[in-house]
Amino acid sequence: MTVISRDHGALPCIAVVVATTCIGSAALGETLDDALRALRAGYATLAVEPLQEAVRILRARADASDVDGSTHYHLARAREGLGLYHVSRGEQDEARRQFEDGVEAAKIAVARNPAAAPYHTELGNLYGNLASQSGIVGKMRNGRLSTAAFARALALDPRYALAHVGMGIAKLETPTAFGGSVAGALAEFRTARTLDPACDEAWTWEGIALRRQGAVADARSALSKALEVNPHSSHARRELIALDEDF
Repeated sequence: MTVISRDHGALPCIAVVVATTCIGSAALGETLDDALRALRAGYATLAVEPLQEAVRILRARADASDVDGSTHYHLARAREGLGLYHVSRGEQDEARRQFEDGVEAAKIAVARNPAAAPYHTELGNLYGNLASQSGIVGKMRNGRLSTAAFARALALDPRYALAHVGMGIAKLETPTAFGGSVAGALAEFRTARTLDPACDEAWTWEGIALRRQGAVADARSALSKALEVNPHSSHARRELIALDEDF
């Protein structure tokens, strides 16, 4: 998760890695395009039914024929979406299960195409989500794995906006004593939106970081920009609502 321009139905700030073939699943005749449509429909708003549909189709297609790892990459994204859905409902055990299954899918994608920056970025996202749902030991372990995955993505493609977003989140969520930095995080988010002004997650996380600095007006402006870029972003909308309620 290079970034392409997108319409309102596209995945938020996500590189679309296209498989070389689009063969329907044996039983249902469903294609990769069907899965991607469901993933686009479900991810931005965390709608559970299309995310489940995407997982079902992608699981049926995730086999040895996925030579470039793209099907497993999309499956990892769908798992991440389901995990975030369960986080929003306070269902931590199910969220962890989805993130763990997503990690396994992302690892396969990386193994099949180690040079794909989006695959390493998605692996970093999933480890980061696992860190947020873990105890102290899990936070440290998964946090290190997340940072390493983002670093590898940036080594492969320094202009990949979502890798900068991921690295920024890692810097924001890591305690200062262990190398975290709000200023460093903001630099990553701003690099990401400079590389891709349509990257709504860069704007959203910039707003979150600014709020932590106490810059409420600037935070509101960044979150509003995220919604301007992607009106369907449930993440930006939740953060803006929380900001307005608190201030």
